[in-house]
Amino acid sequence: MDETIRWCAPRATLDAPATCLRTPAFQPRVMVDPDRFNLMDRIISSRHHALRGSPPLSGRERLQGGRLLVFFPDDTLSDGVSDQVTRGFFDEHNVPPWDTWVGMFREDPESDTQSADYLIAWVPPVFLDSVAQGIFVNPEQCIQWLEDSTTMMAKRLKDLTSP
Repeated sequence: MDETIRWCAPRATLDAPATCLRTPAFQPRVMVDPDRFNLMDRIISSRHHALRGSPPLSGRERLQGGRLLVFFPDDTLSDGVSDQVTRGFFDEHNVPPWDTWVGMFREDPESDTQSADYLIAWVPPVFLDSVAQGIFVNPEQCIQWLEDSTTMMAKRLKDLTSP
């Protein structure tokens, strides 16, 4: 997550929500199963190599003012509404920009999660309001704030932050 934030934070700009966090060199092919996990590995590896030599984040706030988002690729209707509302932060399939991707996860199909596969992305602070609007207009709820989801990662996060 540190590398995601270090890469995205200086690039996030409200002037170009559709392009500022979509580095062409990292661009994945479409997110289709079973390639999802390989796509994620390639993006993380590319970002890691691009950041080689840059110092890690300093400061106490782990998310640097941003929030974590969960995207369920199998649940998208690809209606383009969130794309329009966020001026391109989400694409027409509700996928967040690939530079923001933190990890791809798979849960037991018997869990109470919407679908087994999901992507977690970091949303920079400048996009929080826009992304909240994109989540609000998303009828299939394939994009959610991580803490509002029923994923195992959300449960772990709550366990870590509980008194």
